Amino acid sequence: MLSSWIRTTPLAGLGLAAVLVLSVAGCGGKTTDTDDAVIVPAPDANLPTAGTSAPAASSGATTSAAPAASSTAAAAPTKAEGWGTLKGQVTLKGTAPKPKELAEKGKAAKDPTVCAVDAPILNERLVVDPASKGVKNVLVYLPKPTAVNEEAKSQAQSAKVVFDQEKCIFVPHVLGVMTGLTVELKNSDPVNHNINSRLKNNGFNKLLSASKQEPLPVNEAERTPGELTCDIHPWMKAYWMVLDNPYFAVTDASGNFEIKNVPAGTQKVVVWQEAVANKGFVSASSGDAVNIKAGDATTKDFVIDAGKLLPE
Repeated sequence: MLSSWIRTTPLAGLGLAAVLVLSVAGCGGKTTDTDDAVIVPAPDANLPTAGTSAPAASSGATTSAAPAASSTAAAAPTKAEGWGTLKGQVTLKGTAPKPKELAEKGKAAKDPTVCAVDAPILNERLVVDPASKGVKNVLVYLPKPTAVNEEAKSQAQSAKVVFDQEKCIFVPHVLGVMTGLTVELKNSDPVNHNINSRLKNNGFNKLLSASKQEPLPVNEAERTPGELTCDIHPWMKAYWMVLDNPYFAVTDASGNFEIKNVPAGTQKVVVWQEAVANKGFVSASSGDAVNIKAGDATTKDFVIDAGKLLPE
């Protein structure tokens, strides 16, 4: 649940109070993506008042966007007030390829007494529910929301996030995490593992001895999801997405997702899945415009075309 990360343009008529730029360092050295600024509207921009989860007009949380300067503008922001919920499902159109076997049961190339002991290890690059056609482990996120609800932010930053290595598999396979949080790196196996992060701003390579764990502060946002591997067991792979806002989700086994306390109005929503061509983007790389209804749930479904999957 981890490519390119998104450009932003402030809403017409809104001032900028702060620009938060989150950088990423890969294994080969640290680079800074200064063009990936997160725009936070000014306090006097008539945006929702942070700290309330009740998306009602009487709560005092309001959002307003000035009309587009020109009638020829591609898409003027939609006026709205309060907060809403974004939910939906990501499904596959077409036939899902059979998952590739990475390690045969009882015959793993490394540590066979621990790895693939009970079952073969299958590639998790595309996991599709046969009944619903829902796709698991899809990242859905808002790269640059027009406002941030303080309750949503507090909940995201207080979450307990564990990144485990279980039976020579990374758990979870796809991880979304907010900056300012500490991820607990864990090795539940009786053999050594390492986590080699190729994220641009959160690159690291840590050896975790058998049954050990180590905290990892995550302080910089990423433009796009990044890959993590285990060099000791080369079939192990996972993806992280690090954001400086709480608006993200990873789809469940049926392809469903839900993001609460989203600022009402027009928001850009990015959908990313590792097996998709175009660097994994199911949506536009900058996000698809979705109008979030205040005080209600907005349903937006996304479809992955099987014909646009990368070859294994």
